[in-house]
Amino acid sequence: MSVNLSVSLLDGLRVVRFDDVSSLVAADASGQFGLWPGHAPLVTVLEPGLFRLRRAAAPDWTWGACVGGLLACERGPGGAEVRIVSRRFLLEDQPEALQTRLAEALQREGAWRVSTRENRAQLDLALLRRLEQLTQLAQSSA
Repeated sequence: MSVNLSVSLLDGLRVVRFDDVSSLVAADASGQFGLWPGHAPLVTVLEPGLFRLRRAAAPDWTWGACVGGLLACERGPGGAEVRIVSRRFLLEDQPEALQTRLAEALQREGAWRVSTRENRAQLDLALLRRLEQLTQLAQSSA
């Protein structure tokens, strides 16, 4: 059994890896849970919010936050490997500062989703109009 967890945090901008994690605490729809070295395989969807990990050489928690994502824990040759994949994650030493940054990130994420939906609706409408034009053109040619 491994003495530590290997934790990789992945988003669209970067990958951060910690090989010296003694425990990790996160939350999914069922509530808060912890992972330790030798943990059984697990896949879950993380809720937007904070998570924390304790590194073997550090006395304090390292705090992280994500806008939601996927956590996968599996056993590898050297012990448990944990991957957290999210659109965005943040790291901080103080949870209070991280909570503020997360709220801002979630607000930006919400605005991006609204914008994306509006753009998609405009594209769908333009496509429908073009299909109607082509249908009329085909009918007039026949």
